[in-house]
Amino acid sequence: MVKHALLTTIALAFSCGGGKQTTTTPEPTGDNPSGAEPVEDVTMVSADTMDQITRMFERKGPAVSRCLSIAVDNKELPKNSRGKVTLEVVISPAGTVGDVKVIKATLESKSLTDCVVNKVKEIQFPELPKPYPTTYTYAFEAS
Repeated sequence: MVKHALLTTIALAFSCGGGKQTTTTPEPTGDNPSGAEPVEDVTMVSADTMDQITRMFERKGPAVSRCLSIAVDNKELPKNSRGKVTLEVVISPAGTVGDVKVIKATLESKSLTDCVVNKVKEIQFPELPKPYPTTYTYAFEAS
């Protein structure tokens, strides 16, 4: 269910483009009688690459889940804690994590969120044609 929600979120982010856009109809000119805008070479991230990125976040899951143990050991959270941390991550063209922000956390623990951010910064993603902003949510449950 979480994976489906994440993929939906990623798909929505790509379809929305993240910003406001204005649409205008170009006027025909002497050198462009149709008025059509020139086609730009826009390089998109493929669905396979998006799946690969998601799998890399998932592979980091066991290491990230240990962050909750650290927060419990530090007595920042009770032993029966459960919750989620949602990150906004920008992956650089080289495949390294450029920027990571916690955009939502249902568990109040600085050591937990710091640990999660540091673990995600360790991930080496595939090379990309341009910076790729995405979000990912890790779920936690202490036993």
